[in-house]
Amino acid sequence: MFQHFIEPFGAFQKHVLQSPDGRQRLAVVPDYGAHLLELQLHGTPVLDGYATPDEMLEGRYGKNIILYPFPNRLKEGKYEWAGRQYQFPINDPDTGNALHGFGKDKPLLVERVDTARHAASITCLRYEPGDTPAYPFPIAFAITFTLCNEGALEVDLSLTNYHESPIPVGMGWHPYFRLGSSADNMRLQLPPCRRVEVDATMIPTGQLLEDTRFAELQAINGQEIDNCFALDNTELPYAEVVLEGALGRLHYRQQTGPGKFNFLQVFVPPHRASIAIEPMTCNIDAFHNNMGLIVLEPQQQAVAGVRIAFEVSGKYGQAQR
Repeated sequence: MFQHFIEPFGAFQKHVLQSPDGRQRLAVVPDYGAHLLELQLHGTPVLDGYATPDEMLEGRYGKNIILYPFPNRLKEGKYEWAGRQYQFPINDPDTGNALHGFGKDKPLLVERVDTARHAASITCLRYEPGDTPAYPFPIAFAITFTLCNEGALEVDLSLTNYHESPIPVGMGWHPYFRLGSSADNMRLQLPPCRRVEVDATMIPTGQLLEDTRFAELQAINGQEIDNCFALDNTELPYAEVVLEGALGRLHYRQQTGPGKFNFLQVFVPPHRASIAIEPMTCNIDAFHNNMGLIVLEPQQQAVAGVRIAFEVSGKYGQAQR
């Protein structure tokens, strides 16, 4: 049987799911934005997480945070809905925009934990009563992590509208992966997609550009990457990213289709030790450009998921399950 136990993490609690042999393990902090701190698959740590409570509170680079009611950037933090103007705080001073909504540091309740022979899951829930002037709509956000014995993690996000009228919604997740000493030594392959052109403030210009740098598995090798991609073939059930490093090969799949994860942000931070592969239901600044924006009717729920599977390897091309 998988195990579930709780350990202290500074002023917080860290919930751990672990397989009987200890080779599959995750640790999450529900009461601080459901931060995923650790992910071990087939005995290999594959996540770049915060090592200490102080690092988590500082939140540098937004490692492994949840993103709602919008992912990425909102131009100048402003938007209009149903004839009214709203203003999010500007928390990205370099661009003058609002960034990643407001869920990254909110406490979530542990709604459910299930343990079984081959898998275990934990569901974390946050109810927003609509008392935030920037987004005065009551919603419920939930995230479920399911750890599987075959060396895989499934992550399911949902957002439910409890407002009396339709509301604008976007959501995403912000995981960072590390498969060796440097992102430059990793190889990356993206699904068919087009790059979202942005201006100097990281807001889309409206153009989608051909970008074939990673159409096949290619070394990152010093490239500066901080790009959003609009996925093609969204009539398919999922899009797959392959990330390969000295430790093995990661198969990352995000659900696509109506209301699913049809956009993807890829980011190599300045320290270049890891790479963020971020599923998003909508484009950057979707509250203005409407690209992928979900309009939820009262009592309606948006649901989208990601699956991460890992193959252990000593070298490229010799991966084994």
